[in-house]
Amino acid sequence: MKVVGKVNTPGNEESVQIHPDGKTLYFSSDGHTGMGGLDIYVSHLQPDGSWGEAQNIGYPINTFRNENSVLVSTDGAIALFASDREGGAGGLDLYEFALHDRARPGAVTYVHGRVTDAFSFKKLEARIELISLDDGKLRADAYSDPVTGEFLVCIPSGKDYALNVNREGYLFHSENFSLKDHFDAQPYRRDVELKKLRKGAEVVLRNVFFDSNSSELKPESQVELDKLVAMLNATPAVRIEIGGHTDNVGSEEANLLLSENRAKAVVGYLISKGVASARLTARGYGESIPVDTNDTEAGRANNRRTQMTVVE
Repeated sequence: MKVVGKVNTPGNEESVQIHPDGKTLYFSSDGHTGMGGLDIYVSHLQPDGSWGEAQNIGYPINTFRNENSVLVSTDGAIALFASDREGGAGGLDLYEFALHDRARPGAVTYVHGRVTDAFSFKKLEARIELISLDDGKLRADAYSDPVTGEFLVCIPSGKDYALNVNREGYLFHSENFSLKDHFDAQPYRRDVELKKLRKGAEVVLRNVFFDSNSSELKPESQVELDKLVAMLNATPAVRIEIGGHTDNVGSEEANLLLSENRAKAVVGYLISKGVASARLTARGYGESIPVDTNDTEAGRANNRRTQMTVVE
C-alpha cells in the first residue's frame, strides 16, 4: 500500500524504517523543504491511520549533502545514519547522534523464547504471533529457528499481549501476558511446548475472555476463536470438546451452570463461523477439576479456564 499524503513528494523518498513501536516512520527525502540533498525526516502515525506531517530532523544532523539510511535504537535514544558530508573517510560514512524528544519513538521491548515438542522436547520451527489485546492488531509475526527452536521479536512495551504459536500437526499454543510495566532492556522470556494433534490432547484457550459471572464472550476473544476455527477447517476429521471450568467461589450448582453456558457460548461462536455442530461438544465441569489452588487469586484465575480437548 502506498504511503501518501504528507510523506510522499514528486522527489525521492528512500531509506525507510518503521520503528518497532509501529507508529514512527523515518525516511530520507529530497522533495520536502530541507537543507539540500537527501535529508532525514520523521512522521508519526495519526489516530485515523494516516501518517502525519513530515518533520525534518534538523541541523546539524541534516546538511546540504546527503543523509540517509537512518536506524533508531529500541529505546529511541540513539540513531545511526549515513552521510557523504565532508570530513569523513570517503563516500558514505556512518554517524550517530542522540535523538531529540519530538523525533523519538514509543518504548519497545523484546520477547525471546524457544519452541519444543511437549513430550520429546525436540526443537521446533513454528509460527509466532503476538497480538495486542487492546485493539486486536498483529504486532509481530515470525518463525522460530528450525534448528534451535528459538525466536526473538521486538514489540511495543506498555500493552497486554496474546501469544499464539502454530505448527502443522500440533495444537496451537495460547497464552497472554502483560508488558504494561515491562520497560527492561532485557528480553521478556516465554518458552513454549507444543502438543501433537491427537486424541486426548488438550489446550487451555487462555485468550477466551468472559466478565465475572457472565457467559457472554468478550470481543477480545475473537482472535483466539478464529485461530481455533482455522485449525478445525484445516483438520476436518478432528472432533473436539470445549470444557468450561470455574474456581470455587459461589455454589457448586451456580458454577456448574456458568461453566456449561460458557462452553456453549464458545461452541455457538464456532458454529456461527461454519464449523459443523457434529464436530463439537460443550461440557461444563464447574469447580470439579481444579489445576491450581483456590486459596489465592492467581490460583483461582488459573482454575477459571476454557479448555479444548481432542476427542477424535
